[in-house]
Amino acid sequence: MKELLANPSNQLQSFDTSGSIAWSTDDVFVKVMGKERKGYIRGVGFGPSPSGRRRKSALTSIEIQSSQARDNKVAQLKASLATMEEKLVSFDEMKERLSQFKEMKQRMARMLQQMQQISSQCSQREVKCKNMKNEMIY
Repeated sequence: MKELLANPSNQLQSFDTSGSIAWSTDDVFVKVMGKERKGYIRGVGFGPSPSGRRRKSALTSIEIQSSQARDNKVAQLKASLATMEEKLVSFDEMKERLSQFKEMKQRMARMLQQMQQISSQCSQREVKCKNMKNEMIY
């Protein structure tokens, strides 16, 4: 290490006032720590690097089957939900119609009552008119 530092060709090539260092490809640090390798940070330690972890590329047949079964169940549930939503819409329409029929029934009951009152009034007037005619004739 002392020999490497004593050699002027191993010294830093330049030093910037902003604090950044221009590293040479053959300086002491590179000779001690080794060249940079993709996916690794020099001097941080050993162990797995982020790119070093391999992900399984092939799924097992059980995973594929369970995924397909899950997808089928999701599709089935979506279809069931759509059917229920349609039924709910038709139920709401029926409910609205029922309330309209109830209103019509109430109106008809009021109209019948009014017609009975008018009929009663007409009957009374008819009787009065007959009585008046009879009185005039006699």
